[in-house]
Amino acid sequence: MRRLQTVRQAMRIVSKELKNDKLQIIWTILFMLYMGLVISFFINSLFEERFYNPFADFLMIMFGSMLGYSFSRRSFKYLSEDSYTQVLYYYRSIPVPTEAVIVSRAIFGIASFAVNSVVFFGLIYFIAADLRTALNLAAYVSFGLTWVGIGILVNGLYIYFENLISGKAYFWMTMLLLVLIGFIILVLFLIGLRFSLFYYVADASKKWELLSPVMWGSLLIGLAGYAGMCRLTYKHMLVRDLS
Repeated sequence: MRRLQTVRQAMRIVSKELKNDKLQIIWTILFMLYMGLVISFFINSLFEERFYNPFADFLMIMFGSMLGYSFSRRSFKYLSEDSYTQVLYYYRSIPVPTEAVIVSRAIFGIASFAVNSVVFFGLIYFIAADLRTALNLAAYVSFGLTWVGIGILVNGLYIYFENLISGKAYFWMTMLLLVLIGFIILVLFLIGLRFSLFYYVADASKKWELLSPVMWGSLLIGLAGYAGMCRLTYKHMLVRDLS
């Protein structure tokens, strides 16, 4: 009964967020279209002439994690006004249960992944002719969902940073995370370990399509990690000093 009440409160928060900033849906879809357009030609080139490019892994991890974003007025002001902290302060002053706040954020994130993934991967599939030749629709859906799972896992870290540190610290922590991911990929390349996560996902998707164990493993690990990070964030939010 308590969990049901929490979910109801969380959905009210989500509804309020959408009503207060109706343009965020439009801005988010436009940005996803832009991202899809930018990366579609690069991805198509990888299927046109198959070659190892470590930059592909980095881009797919980075863009995959961004599919969980909704571009609202708050997200544009997080660096200059520390808007995420201000919202937490507001909800704590009403008061709204902290559990409902983090559940609403988790729901919003998953909903963003659902909508943004269709727009982002849909546009890529429409533009990238060589990709369509290499992967049929079922294989491509598996390919996209695998990256969604990876993106959900990384996005859990973003939620942790978003709710527990200031806007400026959040910016630098996300930059540090991306640099760390890029550094690991670069080191693997320099030591001669020519493993491409991009092609590994593509090959598994082509072979097994929607039965791909890589896809299902990615989604399960991603969702489990996402839930775990949200739970950890909630525990730390209870004791965070917002002053």
